[in-house]
Amino acid sequence: RKTSVVSHVKTFLNLQGLSMRRITFLFDGQPIKETDTPAQLEMGHEDTIEVYQQQTGGGC
Repeated sequence: RKTSVVSHVKTFLNLQGLSMRRITFLFDGQPIKETDTPAQLEMGHEDTIEVYQQQTGGGC
């Protein structure tokens, strides 16, 4: 609970082959900062972090 969330996020990204530059992580609708810890965010055991990959294009 004292390790930054980003530390865990980087492990997730490495396993998925994704780059941190193109990913946004949210908890309770708010962006997660690099220094945030689960304790600071008041995260519980079964809470969920939302992961969004930035996309380009899609316009007509």
